[in-house]
Amino acid sequence: MHDIPWSKPILLEFPLRRPRVIDGPVAALDILDSDWPIREGRHYEAARAVCQAARARLTSPEAARDIFISASIEAAVTIR
Repeated sequence: MHDIPWSKPILLEFPLRRPRVIDGPVAALDILDSDWPIREGRHYEAARAVCQAARARLTSPEAARDIFISASIEAAVTIR
């Protein structure tokens, strides 16, 4: 599925791994489902739901970006 690009990509920095550039809700869902360090929490669950809604074009990609940033902070993932 094609991603819907965010206005500004997010660079995630994980300890002992290469940084990852996340540029839209599909990429965000991929990392939330595969590489996320903490798979629980209010912002994690909200990020999954809003990214799915953005992928289905039911909400804006920027709303997904905002909640993804909150999930990153919640999981103590460094963002740039």
